[in-house]
Amino acid sequence: MKNQIALIIAVLLTLAAIGPAPAAASAERSNEPFLQNFEAVYPPELGWVIDSTNPYSKPLHILKTTKSGISVMLDRVLVRETDMALSFLISGDFPQHLTGVELSADIDAGPLLPYPPDSFEPVRRAIGGGAWPTLRLLHENPAVALETRWVLLMRYNGYISPSDPIQVRVHVSEISVCWEDTDTDPEMAPQSQCYFEDEPLEFEFETDGAELAAQTRTIQLDHAFEIDGQTYEFHELRFNPMQLILFTSLSWEYVQKANKQYFTLGVLYVEAVTDDGTRINLGRSDSMLPFDGYTKMILTPETIRSLEQTKTLTLTPCYLPRPPEEEIDSFFIPENGDPAYDCDPERAVTINIRE
Repeated sequence: MKNQIALIIAVLLTLAAIGPAPAAASAERSNEPFLQNFEAVYPPELGWVIDSTNPYSKPLHILKTTKSGISVMLDRVLVRETDMALSFLISGDFPQHLTGVELSADIDAGPLLPYPPDSFEPVRRAIGGGAWPTLRLLHENPAVALETRWVLLMRYNGYISPSDPIQVRVHVSEISVCWEDTDTDPEMAPQSQCYFEDEPLEFEFETDGAELAAQTRTIQLDHAFEIDGQTYEFHELRFNPMQLILFTSLSWEYVQKANKQYFTLGVLYVEAVTDDGTRINLGRSDSMLPFDGYTKMILTPETIRSLEQTKTLTLTPCYLPRPPEEEIDSFFIPENGDPAYDCDPERAVTINIRE
């Protein structure tokens, strides 16, 4: 008997934690007409993924609604050299005091092509798909939340051409809506509740990054320089007004502290300067990208305009030397631009971007 009572209590607690589903939407209460006419303005902190004001992002406005009344609109797509970013608007008859609105999505894009023989040799395994989960509420009544996802185009086993038609399928497997339940005992902290919508939604569309790809140039550099007796090389620059990719043969030194944490030394970033003095810091390619080098995604309209107009670009390697042994355990990598970096202009190379 005690075991049965305990089981019943456990079930009731689980149901309370999950919370009730939002009410099913009637035709009059559907948010579809609002979403179709909603001009979303994305927050500035989202600029590293996708920006609603970016001149190269394309509107999609593909809208689907679940039986329970949650509408998901595939809002915009942005195709770059290394990846493709997507944005979703999610709306419904949600409870007040929202703490999170998120979706789980699988993105299938293709066709996948082999790298040309004269391209770089892939050095890492790439992965596809990404998210930055948080609550970004763009409108309160009705509630409209923003979610973003991205998928890699440059992969270890091939690439998806940004200049050609890209076939995209998006499978949304789950939508979660979480909120604070303020109807509990006022002496207790508000309890978090979530509802999980598992009715799948399917999106299919064709897109491309042809407009940006038409401005992409690959410039051979063959620039070598020496630091502390070691020779480094800049092989080539893939350039367009929204993304710079610098292919190199640079190596980095990994140093371990006494607490087993690691930090990196070497040429940690490359500073690119346009004709009007605009400075762009290219960071090291991370473990998701299949090449050694540096890259930077440019989303601010001012920097894009500068790159669209510049005739030359100066690339300067910025080197972080090894600290004294007695300082290693307390050492932290400084921000780009810190005087600790050696950005010797003698190691720079200036290249012609356009005539």
